[in-house]
Amino acid sequence: MKKDASASTTRKKAQVVDTAKKTVRKPKDKAVPAAPQGWRRPEGDQSMTQELGVRIRAVREARGLSLAQLSERCGVPGATLSRIENNKLSPTFGVLARVMMGLEIDWVDLTAPKASEPGDRLVSFAQPGDGEKRTVRDSTATVLHSHESALSLPLLIDVRTRDLESSGGLIGHRGEEFCYVLSGKLALHLEGRPTRVMTAGASALFDSATPHAYVAADAGGAKILIVVNRQFGMLGGDRGESVAT
Repeated sequence: MKKDASASTTRKKAQVVDTAKKTVRKPKDKAVPAAPQGWRRPEGDQSMTQELGVRIRAVREARGLSLAQLSERCGVPGATLSRIENNKLSPTFGVLARVMMGLEIDWVDLTAPKASEPGDRLVSFAQPGDGEKRTVRDSTATVLHSHESALSLPLLIDVRTRDLESSGGLIGHRGEEFCYVLSGKLALHLEGRPTRVMTAGASALFDSATPHAYVAADAGGAKILIVVNRQFGMLGGDRGESVAT
């Protein structure tokens, strides 16, 4: 009887142990968070920014200017200029305007101008979607007719920048500037004057020497046509002092 009781007790203990093994759950493996992906500019934006940097460096070297000398002329830090030239920084339109004034060039010089044959009269046509596009930060500029002999420079600009600081600040240059709002709402900043909010159909003509900036007046942005009287021409021409604040 004792042996039977002992055997029964042993069996019960074994059952308890076996049941415990079945009920014990292994802890779940903790999910390992994926490694954060670094922000990358779209490839198209990278290639356009790189092309701008290459052209800026080529003009600077052709002028015989060091980064420090160009910095002194345009007011953009040398380190910033180096990062632009090496495609490490996507500059604002305001910063690009300062650099162009320092180099005494304009948008045509940065957008593969079409040279005219000697004696040819200027004639240029553009179809919808034509033009040399440059995306800088949140805004896009399209040079509709990039001929070195043209005395005016027409640009379509999709303005997305919402504040004056992000736009690069107020920039002035020689010549006259015409602005026409095609769609959206634009805030035109002119030094010494109240900010002018312009809607579709509104236009402005002003002396470009007045430091100015184009900023989107609301989240919808604005599309504008700008015609600039060219002062410098293709990599040279008339030389004049720029005005920047």
